[in-house]
Amino acid sequence: MIEKNGDVPAINKMNQIFDLLALEPKGLSQSTISSLLDLPKATVSRLINTLHGMGYLEQENKAGLYTLGAKLLTLGNIVNKRLNLNTIATPIMERLCNSLNEMVKLSIMRGNIIYPLVSIESKKAIRITLDSGTVYPPYIGAAGKLLLSLTDEGKEYYNTILPNVSMVKYTKNTIVDMNRLDEAISEIKTLGYATDNQEESVGIYAVAAPIYNSTGQVIGALSIPFFGDYNEKKERYLPILLKCAEEISLSMGYYNK
Repeated sequence: MIEKNGDVPAINKMNQIFDLLALEPKGLSQSTISSLLDLPKATVSRLINTLHGMGYLEQENKAGLYTLGAKLLTLGNIVNKRLNLNTIATPIMERLCNSLNEMVKLSIMRGNIIYPLVSIESKKAIRITLDSGTVYPPYIGAAGKLLLSLTDEGKEYYNTILPNVSMVKYTKNTIVDMNRLDEAISEIKTLGYATDNQEESVGIYAVAAPIYNSTGQVIGALSIPFFGDYNEKKERYLPILLKCAEEISLSMGYYNK
């Protein structure tokens, strides 16, 4: 049966079951699934038996709980093979650059260094440029601080290596005090984005947002460096940046329930 809007009720109910079990990795019983989704037990039983028989769900014999099955992992791996951060992000970054006429940059952290993976320059006569091979330490800039705060690699670097590093003060605003950096990182974790108020170069500001992969890990930072009025542009650019970062993340397989 197909509803007027084109939806197939059985498919919608299967999707509800998948969504629910994605949040419960230890599994749920048929009766619990029925109760949580407010669906008839007979309907849930029929759907679960079908999905189990096809390999989309697995059952833990002793407890009788159902979990997501290996077939979904197989399909996910097929999708994951075609997901490439550079390829996915570039057209979205180009659109963002054209929309704001500002540089847009995608950065990743490898080891102790922040690498700009992709950068797209604006068409302004006076614009921010990025030399080939430019890298940054993780404690400066919006992208660096965000990756330092939200990635597993960044957290390990922050806890085990950075305390023994002699941090370089690029400008008077560069944070080189661990207590102040602690405060900045706590703020980034709370807000979900990072800012740069002339920390790497005088007159250059930036905002950065996280890029997530299919497992919910932060794998990159999308940022907009800019000249001009810091407060005005931050407030104007940030919602657009966050939306584009989410678009890239969803295209990378990120699922934000």
